Amino acid sequence: MKQKRFYFTIALLLGVFSFALAQVSVTGKVNSSSGEALTGANVVEKGTTNGAVTDLDGNFSLSVKPGAVLQISMIGFTTQDIEVGNQTSFSISLAEGANLDEVVVTALGITREQKALTYATQKIGGEQLNEIRDGNFMNTLSGKVAGLTVTQAAGGPGSATRFVLRGNRSIQGNNNALMVIDGVPVDNSVVGGNVGNDFGGYNGSDGASNINPDDIESVQILKGAAAAVLYGSRAANGVIMITTKKGKAGKFSADVNAGIVTESPFILPEVQNEFGQGNAGTSNTTSSGSWGGSAATFPDNISSFFRNALSSNTSIGITGGTEKMQTYLSYTNAQNQGIIPNNDLVRNTINLRISNQISKRFSTDAKVTFTNQVINNKIKVGEESGIVMNLYKVPRSISDASMRTFENANGDPQYWTSSSIYMNPYWTLNRVLNDENRNRITSFLSASYDLNSWIKVTGRASFDRYTDRLTRSFYDKTLLFAQQGGSYSEGYFNVLERNLEAFVTGNRNLGSSLNVNFIAGTAVSRRENSSTFANANGLLVPNRFDLSFARQLSTGSSTSKREIQSVFASASFSYKGYLNVDLTGRNDWASTLPPEANSYFYPSVGVNTILSQMMDMPDWISFMKLRGSWTRVGNDVPQGILFQTYSFEQGGTGGFVRRDGTQPIPDAKPELTTSLEFGLEWKMFRNRLGLDLTWYKTNSINQLLRLELAAPSGFSDQFINAGNIQNTGIELALNASPVQSEKGLNWDIMLNFARNIPKVIELHPDIKQAFLAGGYGRTAGPIVREGGKFGDLYGEGWKRDAQGRFIVDGNGKPVGSGAGGTLVGNYNPDFMLGLTNSFSIGRLALSILIDGRFGGVMTSGTEANLAFDGTAAYTTANRTGGWVLDAVTATGEKNTKAINAETFWTTVSGGRYSWGELFTYDATNVRIRELSLGYDLNIPNTFIRNARISLVGRNLLFLYRGKAILDIPGLPDRRMGFDPDVNLGAGNFQGVEYGNLPSTRTIGLNLKLGF
Repeated sequence: MKQKRFYFTIALLLGVFSFALAQVSVTGKVNSSSGEALTGANVVEKGTTNGAVTDLDGNFSLSVKPGAVLQISMIGFTTQDIEVGNQTSFSISLAEGANLDEVVVTALGITREQKALTYATQKIGGEQLNEIRDGNFMNTLSGKVAGLTVTQAAGGPGSATRFVLRGNRSIQGNNNALMVIDGVPVDNSVVGGNVGNDFGGYNGSDGASNINPDDIESVQILKGAAAAVLYGSRAANGVIMITTKKGKAGKFSADVNAGIVTESPFILPEVQNEFGQGNAGTSNTTSSGSWGGSAATFPDNISSFFRNALSSNTSIGITGGTEKMQTYLSYTNAQNQGIIPNNDLVRNTINLRISNQISKRFSTDAKVTFTNQVINNKIKVGEESGIVMNLYKVPRSISDASMRTFENANGDPQYWTSSSIYMNPYWTLNRVLNDENRNRITSFLSASYDLNSWIKVTGRASFDRYTDRLTRSFYDKTLLFAQQGGSYSEGYFNVLERNLEAFVTGNRNLGSSLNVNFIAGTAVSRRENSSTFANANGLLVPNRFDLSFARQLSTGSSTSKREIQSVFASASFSYKGYLNVDLTGRNDWASTLPPEANSYFYPSVGVNTILSQMMDMPDWISFMKLRGSWTRVGNDVPQGILFQTYSFEQGGTGGFVRRDGTQPIPDAKPELTTSLEFGLEWKMFRNRLGLDLTWYKTNSINQLLRLELAAPSGFSDQFINAGNIQNTGIELALNASPVQSEKGLNWDIMLNFARNIPKVIELHPDIKQAFLAGGYGRTAGPIVREGGKFGDLYGEGWKRDAQGRFIVDGNGKPVGSGAGGTLVGNYNPDFMLGLTNSFSIGRLALSILIDGRFGGVMTSGTEANLAFDGTAAYTTANRTGGWVLDAVTATGEKNTKAINAETFWTTVSGGRYSWGELFTYDATNVRIRELSLGYDLNIPNTFIRNARISLVGRNLLFLYRGKAILDIPGLPDRRMGFDPDVNLGAGNFQGVEYGNLPSTRTIGLNLKLGF
């Protein structure tokens, strides 16, 4: 009944507002100068967002206000303005030529002409993001932006995503780009944190996972520091600038976007199906591995554990308004099943935006978005008894049916052998629960006043607040994590960000040849975080998950506040339209820095020359621009490192105050990044071919490093300022339209290429290396070492002599190099490539994205365990012995001792602690990332304005995937059995896979309707 009332109310409102609008209906046809009908030309009521696109025959229809001006534009043709007057039918001819007047959204939400920019940007339309979706929309940017590296954190729907532009700069800080929505920075912190070592844990959710792609109008990527300097220290890593939809004057419409997909594991480990449970070639029912004799195995006892998940996304957006007020209202429901049963995400988003032209000079814009996101049973990843590792530890001769009996009548766990760590995966599935509930409100209000025809004053306030409730339940007798009766915990995390900005913008001609565009303003940003948590360490009533039943209750809380006050100014000078100079400066005062040194200034200067306007060029050159910029940006430090901190602990008669183990750094300095960038933009053949080529170099100094201290110091670690991280790279964005047929056949190509070289120029006179996170761990550890590269992975390897020959002991077994003794590679790709081909003919459209990452490595703890247990497919070779490794002894004598596969693999894998080199893989991979096949339905004489149905797919197929970096004598190449796009966490601990939840292949249908 309530649903019917909702639809009736919407219909009534649409009818009333439509009746109230006085409009003029105009129709027309757009042709080229040669008389060809132009399909896809934009016809816009100038000064508004009200517009239409020409159909296959070049026709359009549009309702506009009396006295309107139509603006007709299309790539490769000169824009034309036409006054409507009393005319209602038009025949329009566009002259061929480059359209150089495209505007883009830049810092603070201010629009500028693309041709005037002195730095690199890249734009993605909302239609590229809302047809093929993901639980975190940032994942759908993979392959679409030159220089953007996107990595998913393992853990299922809603897990955080790492998105890095132009390489990593901060050793122990945040390397993500700043996320900005409608000119307002939004919090993207990961509540609950990222998994930072291969021991494992639970990944939290980030802010990006709350963004509704159906509300996105476009995404502008501000890649370098020069593009983002007006946002201050938070934008040192670039900006993902998201512009959301607004209401349109003179037009009411409703758009529905609905999709349903099925998801299944994209790639699973390759396992053997010949040998069963046992060891030393003898079958038994007590061993943990599959080193027994030939046996009946169950090929699907891993794959059958995962489900074919169903996910749906339904969105309705309503736009409309008058010349004075425009409104956009949307509601979206997303339901994502994970491939692990009972792991689900449900997200509901309501968005309202109202824009008002209150008077000729005064306007306002306001938006509020409410999001509720619930994640059930978020997955634990890593080495220690996560659900995936428990599954992969199952012997090959154990059936899925037998695993499903995970407990007996008394509720005791059932397992096929004894273990102090691992359990039946179905016990973990049903008896270890981790739930997350988030309520988030983001809003902003801006007001602008035109002081005169060329200067405007704008004030803006934004508010972003969310609360997470996390609960975690471990049933009684869950190994490692449950105390007597079980364990239960609750945590509440509150995040609040408020931004206030006031600025003046202006655009003024200084004579006939010089124009200046300027902005000057001030801003205050406040961020507050607080958390409270309680742990029931044991339960008086078994499995009664309530804090009041705790055997022992421990509680804790934390708070943090930080504020940045800023002033900024920028001026852009344009001489005759072909010589442009940008000058920008910003000064921040950060509360987390020492009071006497909390101010830091960063400037930027950029220059471009539009050669195609400055001099005569051949007709086939439509546009050519050279640009360059130099920038310095800062970065403040975390709260609480300037002074000694203390913690209160319960106990005794009045509790205890404990000094924290980190030594303070009272003279902390801001991290500073200097950036140099040069670029070439070139469009040819009436914009049928274009490229944007960029070279850049950044140096980040005053790195904040956290280093261990010796016990006699009285502290466990300390912070120091040191280091110089350099990133040098090249980016290429190429677009082409090889086919544009008057019969409606079109073919467009978009190619993105990026190569980045990260170097550790220096660290500290007394310190030559530091861990990014995690230490050497159980597999490999990412460290920064002076003279090396950011992202180098070190682990234990197979020891070699001076001639590079493998060394074995007196029994013919491999000898290790020691923990951290071997550089196994670097987790960053050497270069990345994204190729999108889009075809359209008539009403049919096909788009396919091929994404490739070339170079880089990833170390797999999963593969080490599969090898240790005799589960991996490659462990079938040499089981009966006779394997004489091509190696030498420590004294240089040729090896003559034979071993078998079990001896070899249990030696090098070591169970939970492996030799990382032997399980490190070339992470090169090329895949069909996205595919969409759509058809525009023709539904005449109905209220349906447009309709499209599409077959969509994501992660459809690996065209190539890398192999193990180490060729083991006597074995064929081993292929990578995991997706290197998925990492343990979304922080700086990268390059290690251990019990990761597999990525998914997505196939489904999407329907878009316009009314």
